[in-house]
Amino acid sequence: MHRLKDIWKKILIFFLFFIFLIILQIRNPEIRGPFRGILGNILNPFVYYSYKVYDGISSLFDNYIYLVNAKKENEALKLKLSELNIQNRILNEKLHEYEQLRKILKFKDNYQVELLAASVVGKHIDGYSKYIFINVGQIDGIQINDSVANEMGLIGKIVEVMNNRSKVLLITDPNNKVSVMNLRTRTTGIMSGDGSGGLVVEFYDKLDKVYKGDIFITSGLGGLYIKGIAVGKVYAYSNNPSDIFQRVYLKPLVNFNSIENLLVIKSKND
Repeated sequence: MHRLKDIWKKILIFFLFFIFLIILQIRNPEIRGPFRGILGNILNPFVYYSYKVYDGISSLFDNYIYLVNAKKENEALKLKLSELNIQNRILNEKLHEYEQLRKILKFKDNYQVELLAASVVGKHIDGYSKYIFINVGQIDGIQINDSVANEMGLIGKIVEVMNNRSKVLLITDPNNKVSVMNLRTRTTGIMSGDGSGGLVVEFYDKLDKVYKGDIFITSGLGGLYIKGIAVGKVYAYSNNPSDIFQRVYLKPLVNFNSIENLLVIKSKND
């Protein structure tokens, strides 16, 4: 313990002596000769390393301030990028809506019928029965068997009408029968859903040559659907020698998973 006190005394004496030398050099700059050289030799290393320590601390503080500012700028840029992404999504959605409206208006020009625009408010397309609900109903003049389509093709028909909502049976439902024909050969058949999201045309002339990629449209026979609305594209067919008719398999032109806006083709009242 006594030895430790002696060490601290020596450190204190050395420190006081060092302070004394610094004060002496500051207050007596006129000192010349060997004493000044000795004084300089003693103090210069301390002054040099003091400046080094000061520069290090100053640089460390500057770097800290820089990092703090950089972090703030980075957070501000992230916020701005988030705002721009939101604005971009809004603009893309408006562009999508505009494009759908343009196609719907083109559809209306192609078919001289009374149309009513509607939106999908409910779907049931995963099970055996396939239908959707739309946001128009009896108050809008909707009737059972009104057909429904969009710019890509036929969607289905109205099977239930409520006050401000209607149920649409999709063409992919096996219970929905549609008279169709091959756009290329004009041969007709009866189309329905195959139960798995596709379409199958039955009672199709066995002698008619079918090619993959052929487009089928509504034939207009039976008066339920107007003539000329596209329904699907051929991806396969079955023409067994023992069968009276051949079967043709179609991929729907309408993407039923993504339909949002559509048109109800209103029936003509006699």
